[in-house]
Amino acid sequence: MTDKLYQETLFSFLGEGEPEAIQDTGKGKRTTATNKSRVASKAPKKTSESATKSKPETWELNTETIIRYGGENIPLTDYFTLEEITNGLQDSSPTDEQTSIEEKLRKITGEDVRKRMENDFGELTEELTTMTFNKEKNMIIPVLTARKKGSGMILDRRYGVYLRLEDAVTNRRSNMYVPGADGHMYHIRETEALTICKKARKVPSVPALVEGVRLKFPRIPWGILTQFLIIARQFARTYSSEIHGEIYWDGRYLLVIPAQIVSKHMCEPIEQIFDENHVKVMEIHSHNTMDAYFSAQDDRSEQAPILYAVVGRVLDFFPQILVRTCLDGEYLMIDPHTVFELPFESATNLDFPQVSVKGAENDDTV
Repeated sequence: MTDKLYQETLFSFLGEGEPEAIQDTGKGKRTTATNKSRVASKAPKKTSESATKSKPETWELNTETIIRYGGENIPLTDYFTLEEITNGLQDSSPTDEQTSIEEKLRKITGEDVRKRMENDFGELTEELTTMTFNKEKNMIIPVLTARKKGSGMILDRRYGVYLRLEDAVTNRRSNMYVPGADGHMYHIRETEALTICKKARKVPSVPALVEGVRLKFPRIPWGILTQFLIIARQFARTYSSEIHGEIYWDGRYLLVIPAQIVSKHMCEPIEQIFDENHVKVMEIHSHNTMDAYFSAQDDRSEQAPILYAVVGRVLDFFPQILVRTCLDGEYLMIDPHTVFELPFESATNLDFPQVSVKGAENDDTV
């Protein structure tokens, strides 16, 4: 596959709409995939002779020849048959003196070796690779020339993880991973006949992450939650209404009940209280005697990356409580234990020598 065809194939995976402009690495022009621009250097392509430091006729290869690459000694026989090494390859461009039936054999060149190795080592492209032969050691050595480095790239022998599609074009591998605008990583697989692009199930050499939320301030004291529950119970018992509260941080937590309009199924704040010196940590509202759940109206209103809590069945001995946050229009539920302090937790281990746990090792006491 030529470099131009390769780039057109890779850019074909761009979604609908105008593709993002790509910086041409050769002359610095801004261009897009739609005009089929070259992103790699526009230097003339190397021929088979220019791809090897030695002339092809000096390459006296045999079945004992090895290829030194990536810290490994790879037998030449991994890429060529014994017959090809001994007798040579068929000449793909016969001269006028040859008939269509005759076959002309020629010696294996460095470019022949590079082409076959490129199926396993995608970085060994014609533009970036120089093939050398050490006659004394009977060793072929592929040498990669200096390449432009992209930010955030992870390059290994057979795969690359890239931040931009441009970097994948310039430093391509057999397996490439590039983020898409939809937030997914895409796996681009290069074979001799195909370029395949699909959502990646996993990405090599990057850390495994999990969704979650970590509060930068201390957990909200139980007393703050208790204050809100007292207020919520009052409005539920007296008016069967909901109530909205806000929790701020300015070195300590503050519960604020702003001016609002409330009813049995709604609470609407009508004022903004604190300035930039106070950090809004949470908005919390009650559901009076109903269960705790986030309604469709809550989804429309709660779009900021802060904590949101709803308290249901506030007249019960133990009310229900749910906590979540929002990012990019999607919600992430949070365990309330990680947000609020609990009055039932003990700072020290409790010692009860008179209590034995049946089945525990040596009948350990608590």
